[in-house]
Amino acid sequence: MTIRKSIRVERPPEISFRVFCEAIGEWWPKGPSFNGKLLKDMIIEGQVGGRFFERYADGTEYEIGRITTFEPPSLVGFTWRAPSWDRTTQVQIRFTAEGSGTRVELEHSGWDQTETIRETRKNYDRGWDFVLGQYQSRADSIA
Repeated sequence: MTIRKSIRVERPPEISFRVFCEAIGEWWPKGPSFNGKLLKDMIIEGQVGGRFFERYADGTEYEIGRITTFEPPSLVGFTWRAPSWDRTTQVQIRFTAEGSGTRVELEHSGWDQTETIRETRKNYDRGWDFVLGQYQSRADSIA
């Protein structure tokens, strides 16, 4: 039941990784979050144990998860928990050189833990397509 996605960006792994992790707030879709608050920023603290979190227009924050793997420029991993879940899922994103660009492969696992988590898998499957499309557009537009 793992969600697997793969895209190619026209930048080398070092830039692709940096855009994903350091510039995530520039490309992550904005608007109302799951809690109805207006999303202002998305932040990955670039170290194992660092937070992966949303910051809202009113200044409050929601911690989605913690960084479990941080190996620039090839791998970032983090836990993911929606507010309605009592368990966390795991996300890993690999950045592999492919010609002049980078193959970006996402795996989001842990969907079989509870019924609540299983029920949301399809939404995340579609959601990751949208999120990675936003990332791809941003990464490819960097001069």
